[in-house]
Amino acid sequence: METSLHQLYQKFISNTCNEDELDALFHYFKTTDSAVLRELVAAELEKEVEEPLPSDNEVEKLEAIHKQIKQQLSSRTTKPSKIFYRIAAAAILIISLSVAGLYVMQSKKPQTDTIAAVKTTPIGPGHKQATLTLANGKKILVTNSVSGLIALQGNTSIAINKGIGIKYSPRLSKNLLKTSYNTLETARGEQSPYPLILSDGTKVWLNAASSITFPTAFTGNERIVKVAGEAYFEVTHDKLHPFKVISDKQEIAVLGTHFNIKSYPDDQTISTTLLEGSVKVRDLSSGQSGVLKPGQQSNLDRTNRKIAISTVNIEEIVAWKNGFFVFDNQNISNIMQAMSRWYDVDVKFKHPNNNERFGGTFSRSTNLPDILNSLEKIGKVHFEIDKRKIIVSD
Repeated sequence: METSLHQLYQKFISNTCNEDELDALFHYFKTTDSAVLRELVAAELEKEVEEPLPSDNEVEKLEAIHKQIKQQLSSRTTKPSKIFYRIAAAAILIISLSVAGLYVMQSKKPQTDTIAAVKTTPIGPGHKQATLTLANGKKILVTNSVSGLIALQGNTSIAINKGIGIKYSPRLSKNLLKTSYNTLETARGEQSPYPLILSDGTKVWLNAASSITFPTAFTGNERIVKVAGEAYFEVTHDKLHPFKVISDKQEIAVLGTHFNIKSYPDDQTISTTLLEGSVKVRDLSSGQSGVLKPGQQSNLDRTNRKIAISTVNIEEIVAWKNGFFVFDNQNISNIMQAMSRWYDVDVKFKHPNNNERFGGTFSRSTNLPDILNSLEKIGKVHFEIDKRKIIVSD
């Protein structure tokens, strides 16, 4: 299979892939062991040893295609089809890897003893697991090895269906029991192994160091949940029962849509990014609000409580859900903040140069030293590892 993927990868670089081939690549990335993908990409990036360096024109061509696809995603006024998103995601992912690889080859610096030391320090990726806390305080560790019925909460059964999710199924009953609440949470270095499927069918994915508190069954006129950290929602449409997400005095009101919310306590802003549908974001303190269109992001400043809306790179925002880090013109502080949460490490800066910008795509299953090594090659940054502490300097 590696030979087949290699051929498709080469066809895409030469801009000869058709839509079916792009779709096949996307599905391959989604379902294949990430180690296989990593080895293939690493092999591609190492080919500069055997082949001439690419010309500036080749780099510019790939960057232009990358930019064009992202503009198409953000400028469409009609609702894109699912196949469009799959093809575009595949295209952007491969171009990101290609451009990053070409840039590394053209700007490769002599490898120092420090880089070699960084590569040999074992800091592995996080784990696919989460903790479910029931209404009575009982905690259940949710991993890929857990399946079947795990609890009953009032008239609601909770079951884990492998490959589907943690499903809450309310049972019809004439006896209405008091609403109870559960919490699903991840620590640093964890990500929910399956989506949480709420009683209305809404699906929720949790990133590292995140939590969601929710009723075991929705019974009122509104469907309300509370979130901390980062979560991706696919909300079941129900115009009679609006869905609301509360996060640190911000309220998101939707009927049925796909969106991402990022609300870590140590972030200056609460970010809401819309992929499909429409959402209204409101600050519960000031009353200020704004309505998002697909491809837009709102940022609520925790200090002045003002909401700013802008168009963003959706691929970068939701890459975590698909098993990747995607950095598009990011400074080193933002990049290391994401790394610290997934790899459960502390980061210390010595005069960080946040004017330096980085871009690239990395698998979340990659060991942290390998990513740091790549960042050192790409830009002006230096890392030292002391156990689980990363020291960053320019």
